[in-house]
Amino acid sequence: MRSRSAAFAVAWVLFAACLPSGDAMAQAPKKKPAAKTSTAVAKPAWRFVRRLGSPSLEFGVGTDDIHLSFSCQPETGLLRVTARIGSRGLQPGDGAAIRLANGKNRFEIAGTAFSTELRKDIDVGGATRFDPALFLLFKGGETLVLEVPGRKRALPVANAGPSVEAFQKACTATTGGSRSPAS
Repeated sequence: MRSRSAAFAVAWVLFAACLPSGDAMAQAPKKKPAAKTSTAVAKPAWRFVRRLGSPSLEFGVGTDDIHLSFSCQPETGLLRVTARIGSRGLQPGDGAAIRLANGKNRFEIAGTAFSTELRKDIDVGGATRFDPALFLLFKGGETLVLEVPGRKRALPVANAGPSVEAFQKACTATTGGSRSPAS
């Protein structure tokens, strides 16, 4: 017990010796408080990116807060869609539809509910054959309505144009340079 107390006392003395003295703190130049800057909150946006070599179109803030993503495999004509807005009434593994609408244009993907370690929400992901009708959802309206069981969210499409065009071009190209057969 005595050696434990002695070790504690030695540690305390060493810690105190590392602290600046009162005189050193008084002589240290005082830092001016940082000027208040207006920190703008990042707004969700549409982005064309390549994830693991696959063209992807994402709506969200950064890479950690993506609400909706599309990725394609041009050589196989496969389109993957992931809606990360949470859902209600689903358990991981349940079948669920992802519904997208803009005016009269509609697109539906059969999917499966899932959750991840990072997000405890139950999200929905699915895959289908690439269909150029998907791109009609980004024309002629101001919002794309994303719906999964128990949740609905309106996503703005006004500034999506360049990212959508890049994604469409990447998805319709094949290694041979011809168009995908999914038209």
